[in-house]
Amino acid sequence: MNNHHHGKRHRALTLSCLVLAGESIFIPPFHLNRYFKSSLLDAFGLDELELGKLFAVYGVSAMACYFLGGPLADRFSPRKLLPASLIATGMGSVYMSTIPSLDGLYALYTFWGVSTIFAFWAPLIRATREWGGEDRQGRGFGILDGGRGLVAAVLASGAAYTFTAIVGDAASPDVARETTAVRTLLYAYTGVCIVAAVCIWYFVPDPEPVTTPDADDTRRNRSSGLTRLKLVLSSPAVWLQAVVIVAAYSAFKMFDYYGLYSEDAYGLSRTGSAKLTANLSYIRVGATLAAGWIADRFTGITRAVAGCFGLLIASYGAFLYVEPSRDLVWLMTANMALSGIAFFALRGIYFALLEESRTSRHLTGTAVGVICFVGFTPEIFMPPMTGWLIARAREGGDVLTGYNQIFGILIGLTALGLAAAVMLLRRLGSRRDHTTVRSGR
Repeated sequence: MNNHHHGKRHRALTLSCLVLAGESIFIPPFHLNRYFKSSLLDAFGLDELELGKLFAVYGVSAMACYFLGGPLADRFSPRKLLPASLIATGMGSVYMSTIPSLDGLYALYTFWGVSTIFAFWAPLIRATREWGGEDRQGRGFGILDGGRGLVAAVLASGAAYTFTAIVGDAASPDVARETTAVRTLLYAYTGVCIVAAVCIWYFVPDPEPVTTPDADDTRRNRSSGLTRLKLVLSSPAVWLQAVVIVAAYSAFKMFDYYGLYSEDAYGLSRTGSAKLTANLSYIRVGATLAAGWIADRFTGITRAVAGCFGLLIASYGAFLYVEPSRDLVWLMTANMALSGIAFFALRGIYFALLEESRTSRHLTGTAVGVICFVGFTPEIFMPPMTGWLIARAREGGDVLTGYNQIFGILIGLTALGLAAAVMLLRRLGSRRDHTTVRSGR
């Protein structure tokens, strides 16, 4: 009994460390943009399009690293790969605190594309999939992303109040104070990355070797990297999962503009929009945990994914239909919450499709590399596209036109994701077949 409880505590500690690491790695490149976009633009003298190009550079760098880093995760322990990535990323935050030029920022975001992905993302997914076993995939990935959401929300709330304490609550705060606040947050982000690296090194064990694989898995495990890649590329399920993630991640990237949208469309102050988006971040915790539990117990992963895309289509339609007004801030907040439930839930469970689609565990890293190489292309096209549409509309005197164009594009992308989920359902067969595969019975 004591061994049983000790094992449960050890598993919980392992997953907690993965959660902390999984969010900490993305705090330096993304949190200022997500929660303090207007202040980030002022402190560095950028406009929306220039910031979008920075994230496009990050996306191009990350895309290559998703592909190259996948096979790395099949060969080396996450315990060794994750801490190195965290420390490197944290050092980039220190460099950013010097307020470098635009060229320096391009170099930094290229570097972050490597440091946050190459030796990090596929190992994180591999470690989580191994933690989930055969029947806890939805919960494992749901806890990972829900926990990441909790870490992000807590840090965002603390950052929002720290920011307000430094710059005040004025609609247009002093740029010098904003820059001081930005520097303070960047130093804090470095500290978070270092703490996460230490936790992974001391509390996450090396994966156990597989002792009884079947003949097919043995053959695949011994095969060359090129052979593994061919096996993955020949799987239609892998490509459908990639389309699902393209659509889901495009929706998630719009969250980076919710704060700016609330300022432009509904007249919120900069600190007010920062607090709004920080509070919305807490939705991620409940949405991902609930999605993982519901998918494992009732619907299956693919049906849950399809339902989330349906919610997103309805939410973006509402953004297009409702005329913004200060009296309707409550409705804007509710609709942001609805879309957040959907795209956060998708983030919590879409990698659980690997198990439901019967992808061999010995191919996890390579499959994740291919899926992410395609699926996370919104890192490249969403920031410059949204930045350009908003900047062009602002110059034209009607910034809401740009936002409406973005919401229209997102309706099309989420409809594509829904179609991919339906095709996956047809490939995977009946609900009864799904239950058999997931439970191992």
